[in-house]
Formats: sequence, C-alpha cells, structure tokens
Amino acid sequence: MDLFPVLGIDIGGTKVALCLATSDGTILGKSRVDNVDRDAKEVLPQIVTEAKALLKQNELTTDDLKAIGICSPAPHDLENGVILTPFNMPGWRNVPIRDFLEKALETEAFMENDANAGALAEWFFGIGKKCKNLLYLTMSTGVGGGVILNGHLVQGTNHNAGEVGHMVLDIAEDAPICSCGQRGCFEAFSGGRAIALRVQEDIKQNYISTFIIDHADGDIDSIDMIAIEKAVKDQDKYAVKIWSEMSKRNAQGIGLLINALNPEMVVLGTLAWAAGDLFMKPLMEHIEKYTWPQMRETCQVVPSKLRREIGEYAGISVALNFLYERGEFDPFTDSDFVDV
Repeated sequence: MDLFPVLGIDIGGTKVALCLATSDGTILGKSRVDNVDRDAKEVLPQIVTEAKALLKQNELTTDDLKAIGICSPAPHDLENGVILTPFNMPGWRNVPIRDFLEKALETEAFMENDANAGALAEWFFGIGKKCKNLLYLTMSTGVGGGVILNGHLVQGTNHNAGEVGHMVLDIAEDAPICSCGQRGCFEAFSGGRAIALRVQEDIKQNYISTFIIDHADGDIDSIDMIAIEKAVKDQDKYAVKIWSEMSKRNAQGIGLLINALNPEMVVLGTLAWAAGDLFMKPLMEHIEKYTWPQMRETCQVVPSKLRREIGEYAGISVALNFLYERGEFDPFTDSDFVDV
C-alpha cells in the first residue's frame, strides 16, 4: 500500500495540536498553537502558518497533502464543518473551520467530534487495531463515546451517535443534575468535572474534613479529580466513598453499553490510564452485576494505549476514516479482524 501524508488538527480549549503523518501512522512533525481565551479569527491563520511550516520542514507542499482531519469538542454542525458553541471556548462561535482550512491549504478537509476521533485513533493505531466492534469512552472532564460497529464508525441520524455520557442511569430525585439539563446522566455521576463540583459543594455545605482539601492546597474551589485520587490513596474515608460510588456508576454505564453493543473491546480514556488499577480494579469487580456473561466474556475492558498521544493521532485518524469510507484507503485486511 502506497503511503501518503495527512494533516491532523485537534482543537482544544487550551491549545490546537497539529500533527503531520503518513497514512501508516508515522509522525513526520508536530506543532501547537495557543488557544487560551483566544478568538478563532486570531487562531485560524496561525493554524495555517504552522501547517505550512510542517509541510515545508518535510519538503512537502499542499499538493502532496492527501487530506486534513479536524476534531473538536461539541457542539458542532458536522455536516457543514462548523464549530458551534464549545464549552470553555467563548471565542469560537459558529466557526466554519472546515471550509476555511480547505481553502487556505487547498486540500479536502473532514471533521468529527473529539470522542469519535479518539475511537478512530485507537482503532487505526492503538490497542483496538484488530477489533471490528469497538467502544471508546473519554472518561475525563466529561464522558463521551465513539462507537465502531462491523468495521465502521457509527454516526447516527444527525451525527450525534455515541453521546453515551447522557444516558440516564438514575431518575431518583436526589440523582445529580447534568450540565445537559437531564437528571442522573452517566456523565453527571462519572465525569471528572461533575464529581469535583459535587464534592466541592458537599464539603462546603456539610463542613466535611477530608484529605482532599489538603491535596487541593487548602482551596476547596480547586478540588479536582487529581486531589480526590490522591486522597483515595491516603485511604481518606470520604474520598474512598466518592471513588466507590463513581466505580459502581462506571460499571453500570459501561455494562449497559456492553449489553447493547456487544463489542470486542471497550477502551477507556484519561482517568482509566492515569489512575491505573485504582480505577480499573473496582470497575471490573462491579461490572459483572450489569452484564450478561455471554457479552462480558467476549469483551475486553482496557485503558487507552495511546494515552496522551491520542490527540496527535485523533485528527489524522479522522482524515483517514473518511478516505477509508470512500474506498480510497484501507489499512485493514480480512486477517486483521480477528478475535482478541
């Protein structure tokens, strides 16, 4: 198979990461553009400048570039390649990024949400490379998902498939309210930001003494999942209780998805690989309560292999997937899709 260059662009709240690579995943060059509290009108021209610099460093031009892949946080209009109103990016409102980059770099561009891009990255280049049926969950600030079924990314009627963080797990009156407005969503129970905010409020209202505060340098408003994880390792009772509740909800949410989708593998993002066994062990202890044995025994639940590098591979994977779906690129053979 002939190799060709593709450009990946990962839009985030603090940075835009650019990655130039060949179609086998060999990275030719990387670059970053600051995106903290900046307007898209300032950032977009810099993205183009950095992209051209990466090409020049590798003695390539836009004529050599096969495709551009863009990934960004929701919400967006994927059909038209527009970033709409992403959280924590007030300077990015209704930005037609796909068309802008296509024109500036004279290359066809494609766009996906960041969770789908993560699923594609793990499928093309990560731990899920030999899977025909794969589920990827971000497990970070929020809970997002990307679904590969029968060797294809599932996008849904209006490109919103995989929003598993907003499956409702509990409608009880005391279930937490999610940022989406629903009560008892998977993300409300297990998203890092939701947990941290809930812990902050609980400590303030109930005057709770916990090592979590110490690990946040005494500032309750600075409590995050890192502080909670450190307190769990200290065997702080309150922190252990919070972590245990999260683990049970993770098992419930993931278990429901395993039963519904029957994947060969579930790949888990940030919290899973960052916390390691502290995250994975209780999850796996609880998950059998929520899954049929026939589903569970044929499914591996594993942390991401790409870890921090997933952002580098996400954008290029978006580009490659669109080429794959059009029959212009095929990294797989029938023998690649085997039981794992």
